[in-house]
Amino acid sequence: MSSATKNSKLYTEKHRPLFHFSSPINWLNDPNGLLYYNGKYHLFFQYNPSDKVWGDMHWGHATSIDLIHWQHHSPAICSEPDGLGYIFSGSALVDWHNSSGLQQGEHPPLLAIFTHNSRHDKQVQSIAYSVDGGDQWQQYCKNPVIKNPGLKDFRDPKVIWHNDSKRWIMVLAAGNVVQFYSSVNLLEWQYMVDFGKDFGAHGGVWECPDFFPLKVDGSKEEKWVLLVSISPGGPNKGSATQYFIGEFDGTRFVQQHTEILWMDYGPDCYAGVTFSDIPKLDGRRIMLAWMTNWLYASQQPTAPWRGAMTFPRELTLVKSVHGIRLSAKPIAELSMLRLPNPINFQQIYFDKPISLDSGQALAECLELHLTIDWSEHLSDKWILRFHNEIGEALIIDFNSSINQLEIDRSKANYRLSHIKEFNNQIKAPVELGGKKHISLIILKDASSIEIFTDNGLCVSTTTYFVEAPLSHLDIQSGHNDIPMKIKSAQIYSLESIWH
Repeated sequence: MSSATKNSKLYTEKHRPLFHFSSPINWLNDPNGLLYYNGKYHLFFQYNPSDKVWGDMHWGHATSIDLIHWQHHSPAICSEPDGLGYIFSGSALVDWHNSSGLQQGEHPPLLAIFTHNSRHDKQVQSIAYSVDGGDQWQQYCKNPVIKNPGLKDFRDPKVIWHNDSKRWIMVLAAGNVVQFYSSVNLLEWQYMVDFGKDFGAHGGVWECPDFFPLKVDGSKEEKWVLLVSISPGGPNKGSATQYFIGEFDGTRFVQQHTEILWMDYGPDCYAGVTFSDIPKLDGRRIMLAWMTNWLYASQQPTAPWRGAMTFPRELTLVKSVHGIRLSAKPIAELSMLRLPNPINFQQIYFDKPISLDSGQALAECLELHLTIDWSEHLSDKWILRFHNEIGEALIIDFNSSINQLEIDRSKANYRLSHIKEFNNQIKAPVELGGKKHISLIILKDASSIEIFTDNGLCVSTTTYFVEAPLSHLDIQSGHNDIPMKIKSAQIYSLESIWH
């Protein structure tokens, strides 16, 4: 635990996430430079060290040995208001073979590739590096390494090693497309090709790309996945992240679907990127995202911090009724936080609303596993309600006839009732494939809820804000005259990651 979290008042505030990462104080947004090296996961993030609104962007820094508990550090890369500018988003990697020539000791150099943004909104790509394993960082003396070709939006480089072509590949957001660059030494870059002009969603600017190969679950088949965030233009207004699946030959990416695919249908999952250099023995592709929406991020009623990350998710490719799709689920390390004596229900039939809290106040942080079955001519509609004694509620409504999950936070909008976008109904499709049951994993924190359905193919992340904890949970049929069945339910209380 860092000295910041030893302050007894920090991480006990109203609305403070207790098992999601947030900075001790001030503004946080996009995760940057997610990196694993020498037993530590490094989380860098957009950070304003002097205020809890956006501005004067640095790279904040935290590390973890388990992706659950985090140690805070001083900002790793600091802005230069009179130089190349603010430190915007980017990526980080381990230069294992010292192709950059920056190594100075026993450690291979760690490189951060990021966007410098000047006061005049001129965006260029720069490098910082660490020669001591990630503790100290310095900016490259010949920055920028890629100059601006005349674009207003030219940012957020993601760099990977492409083994087949023996080159470093960069994917860079450029307006409403991404651009691919290549390099042999990480310091000199050559433009290759654009992607995206005629594909994907274009309701806003493209940002924060990520690019990686994944095996299709249960096979040796491998595909390339391109993540691209967009704001506005998401499926529930404002910010969101789309993805593309296809082939990559070292120069050109070719997508293999025509649909617009969303990584998360909720309004509060943005700029998601994955960790680089996770050991092959682990083999997982793990993602973090910023858990809010640009439509209201600066108005969230939190202090002395503002902004948090999603819980880490493992990404896989799976075969669905529509073809190969991206699945996301909470990482297995979540079980470390479970407290003993979960609430369990098995094979429960009912025709009136029932309580799932066993008559006791639920903990602030919960992991809920729920399977509902309607194969015996039972109700295929249901309403799940987290609520408290003063009338605040977060409501989840499911209707199988239209394959849709709907979230209503209009009664969980503390100090945000005046923002239209925060009070819209949040809708997410659920593809049942003819099944007459649905299984969900729900992660609830003090001011957020993440819902994973359909084997992780449909995810919905939503923030909410209430005056008092939502300490009760009930469920009821969506049909007044048709009973329903809970096949199983487990509710785990989760402990705080900070104390």
